[in-house]
Amino acid sequence: MSSPLTRPTWTPAQAAALHGIRTTIGAFKPTFGQAQSLAERSQVPNQGIPEGIHISCELAPPSSQISASIHSTSIQPGQVPVFFCTDAPSESFADAKNGIKVILHVHGGGNVSGHPTEAKFISFFSRMLRALGKKSGAEGSSTPIIAAPSYRLATVPENLFPAALQDLFSAYHHLISKGFDAENITITGDSAGGNLALVLTYIISQSTLPMPGRVVLFSPDADLTYASYTESIPQDIIPLSSYQACSSQYLGDFPANDPLASGTLIPFTASWPNTLVMTGTADNAAESSRRIVSSIQEAGGIAELAEYTDLTHGWWMFSHIFPQSDDGLERLADFVYN
Repeated sequence: MSSPLTRPTWTPAQAAALHGIRTTIGAFKPTFGQAQSLAERSQVPNQGIPEGIHISCELAPPSSQISASIHSTSIQPGQVPVFFCTDAPSESFADAKNGIKVILHVHGGGNVSGHPTEAKFISFFSRMLRALGKKSGAEGSSTPIIAAPSYRLATVPENLFPAALQDLFSAYHHLISKGFDAENITITGDSAGGNLALVLTYIISQSTLPMPGRVVLFSPDADLTYASYTESIPQDIIPLSSYQACSSQYLGDFPANDPLASGTLIPFTASWPNTLVMTGTADNAAESSRRIVSSIQEAGGIAELAEYTDLTHGWWMFSHIFPQSDDGLERLADFVYN
């Protein structure tokens, strides 16, 4: 048996763990023909929630301000389950909406898989709340919350582009309608969710809704043309072919070279929200992160790139493999509160 692929800074244990993940993901094929019902997507788990974490769900109504750019005669907006995660009971922030920091997180999964209440995301949110809590406690601020929409996945024809973007826009509109201050909202996303978060911010900029205060992206897969993914990194956990298969299913007939599809193509302006993008040098999607930051900076906006040596895609989820994962969440917390 050949030895697992490795990088200069990896230990044998890290290389072995990533080999297992790479093998599992390599066998993944996006399915088509079945989708969860709204009721199934709205269920709050009754087990597997870390001690001290509170999760609730609200159904956001379809926004009355859906942009013409994501309007479709065949794909209509609907109700969106939005999961609120906090380390304090919901009653404790019911009267503190103006000062509370909100993270609107768009989960990854190639646009074809994932849900905010999956164990890996609940664990991620728990760690994120812990990092945010350290900053809010030090500053005497209100307890932060995470709002995580369950957007429609591209596994049936009626859920293809632009269904996910309709849902995410409605979720953001719901937060504004509830009284949360847009300046205190940070839109975040990981992987394919990072691209959706970026495009959502672009759509908000074309609407009458106020812009969010900040954007934070974890290794966004934001060039769905894949023209910039010129150097394959064999040690990464996701091959280029997997990215392409999922994105092709998500877009259907919509062109990948449109900024509504690929966040790297957005015509950024100087008024774009302050943005933090984090990636790893062993990530096949790293070039998206670099291009986003350079494009925002060239437009006169403020953007920061954090690039971790030898980290693969998904590093933010792998705290048991990469200690730098927690550093990324601390960077997020510093960015949100500074």
